[in-house]
Amino acid sequence: MRYSDIKLVEKRKHKTGPAGQAKAKSTMPKAKPGRTEHPLQGKLVGESTIFEDARIQHAEDIIFWEGSKGAVRAIESLKSIETGKHGDVTIKWDGSPAVIFGRDENGAFVFTDKSGFTAKGYDGKARSADDLETMLGNRPGANNPDPKKQQGYRLLINNMKAAWTAFELATPKDYKGFFKGDMLYFDTPKIEDGRYHFTPNIVTYDVKADSPIGQRITQSTVGIVIHREVDAAGTEGPLQSGDIFQGNAVLVLPPVVTQEPPQINDEHIKELQAIVSKSAGPIDALLSNQTLTDLKLKKLPDLFYAYLNSKVDTGLTELGSDFLPFVNNKKAVSEVGKRKVADYCQQNKAGYDAMWRVVSGIMRVKDDIINQLEQQEADIKASIGPKGPAASDTHGAGGEGYVMAHPGGDIKLVPRHTFSKANRSVQR
Repeated sequence: MRYSDIKLVEKRKHKTGPAGQAKAKSTMPKAKPGRTEHPLQGKLVGESTIFEDARIQHAEDIIFWEGSKGAVRAIESLKSIETGKHGDVTIKWDGSPAVIFGRDENGAFVFTDKSGFTAKGYDGKARSADDLETMLGNRPGANNPDPKKQQGYRLLINNMKAAWTAFELATPKDYKGFFKGDMLYFDTPKIEDGRYHFTPNIVTYDVKADSPIGQRITQSTVGIVIHREVDAAGTEGPLQSGDIFQGNAVLVLPPVVTQEPPQINDEHIKELQAIVSKSAGPIDALLSNQTLTDLKLKKLPDLFYAYLNSKVDTGLTELGSDFLPFVNNKKAVSEVGKRKVADYCQQNKAGYDAMWRVVSGIMRVKDDIINQLEQQEADIKASIGPKGPAASDTHGAGGEGYVMAHPGGDIKLVPRHTFSKANRSVQR
C-alpha cells in the first residue's frame, strides 16, 4: 500500500508554565454525544478527527443505525472524496497494545493499559515502572502454560516498563488528564533498504527514513498514535491537547492524509442514489428504532452488523441471503427471538432487500477508492505479511484502511476482505 505525503498540522498556540512547558486545562471534559469539528482543524495527532462517539462506523454499516439518511451520508461522503475532500482522509493506524497515560489530579504520572486503567478489585493505574511490572506480572498471561506465549507476554511487560520514563518525561508536569492510544513501536525501528519497518499488530509499516516522519522516527525511542482523551473515571472525550508533548523520545504520529483524489465511478454512485431514493420508506420502516423497540427487536441492527462481519470469513457476496441461518445459529438469540426476526424481515422484505443492495453497493465504491489510494506514491507503505500474526491466506499489500472526517461522525474505509479477514484469523 502506498500512502500520500505527510502533512503535519500546525500546532495550536497554547499557554506555557513557568518552565516553558505546555500548560493544559486543569480538568478533562466529559465525553458528550455530538458532532465533530472540521477535519484536522487544530489537530496534531491521531488518525483522523476524533468525534465523541467511541466507535467509528464502516461506510457500509451506517445504514444499520441511521437508515436511509445514513446511507445518503455515506454515499455523499464517498463521492466528495473525488471533489476536494481527499484531504479529509487519513491513515487508520493498526497499533497495539492500547495504552492510557497522563497525570492524575495530584500531578502523579500514570502509565498503564486500558484494562488496568478501569480495573475493578485492584489499582491498575500504575504510578511507577515497578508498579506497572508488578501489575502486569500478576495477570494470567505471565504464567501461561505455553512457554512461547509466556515469553511473548514477558516481552510485553519489559517493553511497557522500559517505555515508562519516555512517556513520563514527554508529559508536562502541569497537565491534568489522560490520553488513550495504540503503541506503534517500543524501540526505534530498524532500517532496511532506506526504510523503517515496524509491525505493531497485523499491519507492517515501511517508512522512508529520509522522509519528514522518518526523520522524526530517527529521534524517537517509542511511537504511538493517540485517539482520545480520558478523565480519571475512564470517560472518553475528543482529543484536545495532543500538541503538548515534550522532547523527541515519544513520537506521537501526526495525521497522514491522502495527497491525490481517487476517481469515483459515477454510474455506481447514481445506482446507489436511485436505490435509496426509491426505497427510503421501506428501509426506514425496517430500521425504525421505535418499531424495533416496541417489538423487542432493538438489537436487530447489531445482528445485521455481526452477520456482515461473519461474511468476512465466508465471502462478502450475496449479502442477506443467509442472514436467517446465521441468526438461527446464534445461541444468544432465543428461539422466540429467532422466529420474530424471521417474521419481521419477511414482513419488511422490500426494505430488507434494498438495505443489503445499498450495503453491497457502498462496499463496491469504498473498495475501489481504497485500491486507488493504496497505489499512490508516498513515503509510507503498509502490508499484511509474514512479519505479523495473520494467516498466510490474508497476506498482501494494504493496511487497515482510512478514516474520513465528517461533521455527522467520522467514517472508516476498511478493506474487510483483506484487513478484517486477517484480523479475524489471529488467535489471541
